[in-house]
Amino acid sequence: MFRLSAKAPSAGLGILAAILVVAIGTGISAALEAIAEPVSLGIVFIPGVLLIATVWGLWLGIGTAVLSALVFNFFFLPPLRTFTINAQHDLVALVVFVIVAIAGGSLAELARGRAAESERRRAEADRALREAAELAAERDRMREEAIEAEALRRSDELKTSLLRSVSHDLRTPLTAIIAAGAALDSPSVTDAERHELSDAVVDEGRRLSRLVENLLDVSRLESGKAEPHAEPLELGDLLAAARESIGPYGEHVRLSLDDDLPPLRADPTQLERAFANLLENAVVHGEGQPVLVRSRLVGPRLVVRVVDRGPGIPENLRERIFEPFYRAPGAASGGGSGLGLAIARGFIEANGGEVEVESLPGQGSSFVVTFAAPDRPAVPCAETFEEENGSA
Repeated sequence: MFRLSAKAPSAGLGILAAILVVAIGTGISAALEAIAEPVSLGIVFIPGVLLIATVWGLWLGIGTAVLSALVFNFFFLPPLRTFTINAQHDLVALVVFVIVAIAGGSLAELARGRAAESERRRAEADRALREAAELAAERDRMREEAIEAEALRRSDELKTSLLRSVSHDLRTPLTAIIAAGAALDSPSVTDAERHELSDAVVDEGRRLSRLVENLLDVSRLESGKAEPHAEPLELGDLLAAARESIGPYGEHVRLSLDDDLPPLRADPTQLERAFANLLENAVVHGEGQPVLVRSRLVGPRLVVRVVDRGPGIPENLRERIFEPFYRAPGAASGGGSGLGLAIARGFIEANGGEVEVESLPGQGSSFVVTFAAPDRPAVPCAETFEEENGSA
């Protein structure tokens, strides 16, 4: 099984490898040139770019992407044997190579971070085991360390399967971008079709950008570097901005907010991302039914409920859905990467809140977000999921 080490190999070896993969890509493209269109040969260089970015990191990956684009332009795109950018697909090829390098490098950095953390924590567990063998009084602590080590080993296995888990999310938009870019220069394409192809390149590029942003967010949350910049904010404005940010999905969201909600002190950017992910998830799994968002003050707490009319979530999956890259069996296909709920919980907890899910099979789910609201008298909380779901 392919495994990434916690530290990238030497830069010198990486440069040699980059030259080698570009040379191999050039040779394969030359062999296929007689039976394939020149603009289609660019995909031959993508595996090499992804390999270098994954093993040696982002910057060497970008260098390989630029070198691949130059070689592809020089040998296979007319006018041959020049570096002239003569058509739109020349730029598309360079952009595709760079996107592949950035995505692969980001995934590799996330995987290496997990590997380094696993190795560090595993070393701590091993040291605890040695001490426990000498001191019987520490036997209980040894057992806890062993359990933690096992959890970290499972995290290490997740690291090795990271590329496999998101391969579809990378391959689908990349294929669409390459196909659209190759077709843009065809003389048989009408202006309307050219416009559609251009829109497709932009849309799929944004999809890739969002995947990279999600990966970076997860990496920052897991490394503890997602420090919130708190400031006073109005919860109603925040929820309206989150609904606006999810585009067409926002048409299915209904807001029902109390008028006397106190200001919340938190990071508006992080909470907007968190609620946008919760709203989009509810719409995607809500089977076309409206999603109701209710917010009210309950004693010393600000409570926000995102209620959908989907199929519900089994009890044994209500915590797993918040794990990175986890997708429930038979989940609706929304083009997600399995990161949205993990990022939502991470940002909410980073800002002092809590999120949990309540669900009734066949009747829908309710994601309950709670924040402390100080300086308010405490009153009993009588809300139930059945009440909220019944009013949706």
